[in-house]
Amino acid sequence: MKKLLSILLSIAMVTLLLTGCGKTETTAGSGTGGSTPTGEKTDMLLWLPPYATGGEALDQEWWTETLAPWAEENNVNLTIEITPWGNYEEKYLTAFSSGQGPDVGYMYLEMYNDFIDMGALEPLDAYFTEEEISNYLYYDLGNVKGAQYTLPFIVGNARILYFNMDILNEAGVTELPTAWQDLVDVCTQVKEANLEGVIPFAQEWADPAIGALNNLFYPYLWQAGGDIFNENGEVALTENDAAVKAAQFLYDLRYTYEILPDESMSMTGNDIRDQFAAGNVAVASMSANVASIFDEAGINWDFVPSLEDETKATWIAADSLIMNAASENKELAASLMKHITSPAIMEKFHSELSAFPPISKGEKYLDNERFKDLYADDTYLHTLPVAPNSFKVMDSLYKNLQLMMLGDLTPEQAIQQTVDYASSMS
Repeated sequence: MKKLLSILLSIAMVTLLLTGCGKTETTAGSGTGGSTPTGEKTDMLLWLPPYATGGEALDQEWWTETLAPWAEENNVNLTIEITPWGNYEEKYLTAFSSGQGPDVGYMYLEMYNDFIDMGALEPLDAYFTEEEISNYLYYDLGNVKGAQYTLPFIVGNARILYFNMDILNEAGVTELPTAWQDLVDVCTQVKEANLEGVIPFAQEWADPAIGALNNLFYPYLWQAGGDIFNENGEVALTENDAAVKAAQFLYDLRYTYEILPDESMSMTGNDIRDQFAAGNVAVASMSANVASIFDEAGINWDFVPSLEDETKATWIAADSLIMNAASENKELAASLMKHITSPAIMEKFHSELSAFPPISKGEKYLDNERFKDLYADDTYLHTLPVAPNSFKVMDSLYKNLQLMMLGDLTPEQAIQQTVDYASSMS
C-alpha cells in the first residue's frame, strides 16, 4: 500500500506537468463561464465526505438539493460525489494522477503537503476580495506553505470523552475523571459493577480511516507532552518518551487493566457511536458533533474535553475546501466554494446535516449549547501539522498501533517501527 501511494504521487506529478503543457485532458469542468461556447451547461465535479448520520445517500441527496439553485443560476451541470472516509486520500491521489479530480474537493490537514507539492491545489487569494476574506473567522488557517491553498470549512468538532451518567451512577461513580489514572479508576469501577451488556470503555480499533487516531492516540500523545512532528517537519515520536508512554497506556487499558474489551478490536467509530446511543457503553472518545444523536436517543450524558497528564490536549478539525489547479472553471469553482461556505448554506448544513461551530461572522451558532465555551480556551486544542509524508507516517503509525493492540507488537516496537518507516522515506 505504501509503495502504491508513492507511485501514485510520482504519476500525479508527471500528469500535472503534462496537463500544464496542454497534452493531457482533465475531467474537471471545462469552459470559463456558466456555459460552454455552444450554450450547453458547464460540467463541474464536487467531492465531499459523508457527515450525515443516515449514511452517504443522505449526504448525496442533501447536497444535491441544497446546491441545485446555485447550479441552475450558473448554468452548471453539477455532479456531487460523496467519498467515504476509508481510503480517502488514495481516491484523491488516484483521481489527480489520471486527471479525473474534482473542480472543488474537501481535504483534511494531513493531505495538504503532498498535494501542494504535486502542484494540484490552486492558490485562492486571487478569487476572494478583502471584504469576503474579512467575513471568515478562520480564513488564515488555510494559508499553508506560503499561500492560501485552502478555504476552512469544518473548524472545531473536538474529540471529547463522553460518559453515560446513568451507567456511572449505577456503578457508584461520583466524579468524572481529570487524569489518566482517574479514567482507569472510573472504568474499573464500571467493570466491577458487572452491569449486564455494558462496555466500560470502547475504542474503534477496526475503523478503516486513519482519522480514528484523532480519538485513539493523538490526545494522549499530546497530553504526555509529545507530538508526531516537530517544528521542522521531522517525525518527533522518539524525541522524548511521550509516544511510548501514550502507547503503553492504551496497551494497558486492554492487557493490564482489562477495561477495553475484545469487541473494540472489531469496532468502527460508527459502531462506538451506535452502541453509546443504545446505552451499552459507559465511556468513549468521540466527536462533538454526535452529541445530538445521544440527545435524540435519550442518553443522560456528560463530557470531559481533555484529560491531563503532563498537560491537557485534544484534537480539533481544520478541514477545508480546495480548488483543483487543473480545473478550467476556476471562477465558477471559487463561486461554488463561496456559496457552500455562505452563512445561509452553513446554517442549513449545521442544523440539518451535522452541527459544527460557525465559520463566518454572519453565521448563527447552531452547535450544541453545552459546547459553546469549549473552544474559548484554545491552549489545549490541537490540529495536526502539515508536514512532508504526513499521511504515510500517520498511516504507518495507525497500522503499528493496531498490531500493538492485537498483541503482535510492544508499545516500544509500534513507535520505533513507525519512526524507522519515516526514516526510510527521507
